[in-house]
Amino acid sequence: DLRVVREVFAAYRSNLHENPVGTNAEITAVLAGRNRLQLALVPPDHPAINSRGELCDRWGQPFFFHQLSGTEMEIHSAGPDEVMWTGDDLVTK
Repeated sequence: DLRVVREVFAAYRSNLHENPVGTNAEITAVLAGRNRLQLALVPPDHPAINSRGELCDRWGQPFFFHQLSGTEMEIHSAGPDEVMWTGDDLVTK
């Protein structure tokens, strides 16, 4: 999951030359086409988007996105225990 999300961010940066910023829901909206190019890298009705508009991991928990720079995004998944900031969390840049 993290690899796929990382590739979506890379495609976004390749086309818009920046990272999206904001909350998970704001970033998900941008990835789903609310950007200046109207480029939808994630379908707005994708099953990984919850009812609050947040992109979620395979356990149904919203990802945590942390922008490290204009070109680098850290992506956190709560992992199998479904609790963020515990020892089984998954993280990628």
